[in-house]
Amino acid sequence: MDKKHFLVAAMCLMALAGCTQKTELPENPKDQEEYRDAQGNSWIYNAMLMRWALMPSLANGLTTTHYYYPKSGSWTDANGTRVHAPEGVKVRTSAASGAKSSGKVFGTTHRSGSVHA
Repeated sequence: MDKKHFLVAAMCLMALAGCTQKTELPENPKDQEEYRDAQGNSWIYNAMLMRWALMPSLANGLTTTHYYYPKSGSWTDANGTRVHAPEGVKVRTSAASGAKSSGKVFGTTHRSGSVHA
């Protein structure tokens, strides 16, 4: 591959990477996975409790940890009291943005009930 083709390929890959960077919480996070969103918020996932912890920082103005439960879309504070999302924090998940899950479904088929001879 000559230098010109290499540069074009590299630019295409960089453009593709820029288009596919997520600005929302991962849909299927792993336990203790850390994530930093486009707003600079720091998140840590707890698989057992199925929640994201939004860690306090001076940058986002939080004084206590807030928890986000993606299955219900609800928030709690450090005391477990249900609260509204912290001001200035936006959460977008793949489901909320209209994207379909890429997870596999077991035990089902998409075949019709008719039989062709």
